[in-house]
Amino acid sequence: MNTIETADMWVELSNEGDLEGLSKVTANELEIVGPKGTGVIDHKELGEWLKRAKLKLVTINRYAKDHFIVLEQQGTWLNPDDSIKGQGIVFTVFKIVDQNVTFLARYDNKQEAFDVSGLSDEAKITK
Repeated sequence: MNTIETADMWVELSNEGDLEGLSKVTANELEIVGPKGTGVIDHKELGEWLKRAKLKLVTINRYAKDHFIVLEQQGTWLNPDDSIKGQGIVFTVFKIVDQNVTFLARYDNKQEAFDVSGLSDEAKITK
């Protein structure tokens, strides 16, 4: 499985809330950057994070090179009753080593994601 396939699988498993599956493609210590801060979490904390976020993502564009991939995504945040709390475009940065996500960051704009990943528009993947 390559970097793009790993990132796509991670998003799919995250959308499904499949923590067991996510644990198989996530490093034991995941560095995470988000609107509420930066830190390192383990698989148990990843499950708690997923439940709190209640976020579903649909990928629009992919940018990838070496270990990094940036996914431009439509995000939908849900309330506890699964009604829609909010929607917006986000840019998720993954660093993938040995088919495991080791770094995950989410940004509101593409340039921030590119600055962190070292990618640019030239790295866009066309299928």
